[in-house]
Amino acid sequence: MLDLSKLENVRQRSGKVEARCPACAQMGADTSGNHLYIGVDGRFGCIVNQGPDGEAHRKEVWRLTGSADAAQPKPIPAKRKAARVMAPLPALRPLTAKEMAGIQHLRGWHTFAGLELLTQRGLLHFARVWDDGAEHPAWLVTDSTGRNAQARKLDGTAWKCGKAKTLPGREASWPIGAPEIGNRRNVALCEGQPDFAAALLVAWWEGVEVAPVCMTGAGNSIPADALPYFTGKRVRIAVHSDEAGLGAGKRWARQLRSVGAVVDGFDFSGLSRADGKPVEDLADYATLLDSETPAPAAIFAGLHDSTPRAVV
Repeated sequence: MLDLSKLENVRQRSGKVEARCPACAQMGADTSGNHLYIGVDGRFGCIVNQGPDGEAHRKEVWRLTGSADAAQPKPIPAKRKAARVMAPLPALRPLTAKEMAGIQHLRGWHTFAGLELLTQRGLLHFARVWDDGAEHPAWLVTDSTGRNAQARKLDGTAWKCGKAKTLPGREASWPIGAPEIGNRRNVALCEGQPDFAAALLVAWWEGVEVAPVCMTGAGNSIPADALPYFTGKRVRIAVHSDEAGLGAGKRWARQLRSVGAVVDGFDFSGLSRADGKPVEDLADYATLLDSETPAPAAIFAGLHDSTPRAVV
């Protein structure tokens, strides 16, 4: 039903045709050339723009490549998922200066300026979070969607499940902060809550404007409906110096490049903390930012360069 001669990267796979989505392509996205799928009955869809929200996108695909010899086909419907019922978030409020200073002390940072900036963007909050039969004061990160929310205890002790607790009913794979990228060109993609909390501190120190985004676990992939937030953006991934972190960085980079993002990563190898132990992540690196000592690296240097670094 679509004119295959008007498509790029056409190939047969698993009983259907895959190709570069022309509607994504005209926005500079789908550089991997696999967003469009066409079933044996001619019905088609885009893996990034599915369901009712993707109707306008599918109409654009038809306008660009539809066959004049056939009526417009119905799109292949997206697989229906059971509706996710999210329990209400606990009551949220901004952290006090004393609470931010407590996090700063536990992390070993010299200032809580980054925490203040994250709070101003509506991404960092105080909450009382239920765990093991009681409520505990916590610092919690979430964004305007509330689809993911992760908390750590203010006193630094662990939850029953570990150091970080994803609140019940939330999507652990949702990249916290993606909807807040907006018109900002540069994105700092972080693994875990501490790196997310450190991102704006490092950017403030270096005088760079970035939008921080948090993946709350190395095992998570970016959901398809979150990828468009990164289209055309310059993304630097703070890569954790372990096997899981490097694997996650490469996986996220592939996903982001598929929607036209320019992506690279920062490798912390060779850097040491004040105690001589290696710097393993962005939160570790932030401990080195001391007004009396020059910073040993520039994490966000070259974000405006057209040629990205390697690493991922």
